[in-house]
Amino acid sequence: MAKASYRSPVASFTSAILSALSLLSLSAAAIGCKASAAPDAGFITNPEVLREDDKMPFDAVWFKEGADFNKYKTVYVAPIDTSHLLKQDWWDKANIAPGDQESQAKELADYFQKQVEQQFTDDDENRYQLVTTPGDDTLIVELAIVEVVPTKVWLNVIGYIAAGALDQGTTAFEGRFRDGKTKEVIAEFKDREYGQMDVVSLADFEWCRHSRHTVEVWGDDLEEVCYAPPGGSVSGMSTVTLRPW
Repeated sequence: MAKASYRSPVASFTSAILSALSLLSLSAAAIGCKASAAPDAGFITNPEVLREDDKMPFDAVWFKEGADFNKYKTVYVAPIDTSHLLKQDWWDKANIAPGDQESQAKELADYFQKQVEQQFTDDDENRYQLVTTPGDDTLIVELAIVEVVPTKVWLNVIGYIAAGALDQGTTAFEGRFRDGKTKEVIAEFKDREYGQMDVVSLADFEWCRHSRHTVEVWGDDLEEVCYAPPGGSVSGMSTVTLRPW
């Protein structure tokens, strides 16, 4: 009769850990795809009219027919809303990050507003003048951070030993453009993004650095959407990056 081979508990445990890491690595590879659209958070006025548009950088958009962004001379970026945060599940909360989603969202919202304002003031075209009070010739930008899931630093520490980063967190926002004279909503949009993947990234070891980079990209996207010619396209955020931070 064949003799049963002996396998030590340590070897079994090590094998189980490596198998788990392999599965997590496969999950991380899936994150290279675009994040799924977030559920409606309640900030957008008419979410039912939003549609996917391959020419736009967001998950879903709506533009009023005939909306003309060239007629505006100034732009006003309203304080960014954080009162429509989506409910997190147990895995989203398993971050051991400082603070909760509300405090993280408020900090990120301040940064987001500065990034959007900077994009409109530092751009080459300098089409709009940034103002602190909207007027009749103002394009009003209203935005809301609706989700902040920090990077799971603890998981990436484990992952880098065997397979690389396993989690980059997610960030989602909703927004709209409003006419300064009529106060009519002329565009609405929403987007959700994973943090960008790289072979090695310092952002994998910071709780919300991926989220900060995401809103930096959104700030640039919002400006480009306003400047795009009718029928023009604006590229969305890439799922991978070569930047190490």
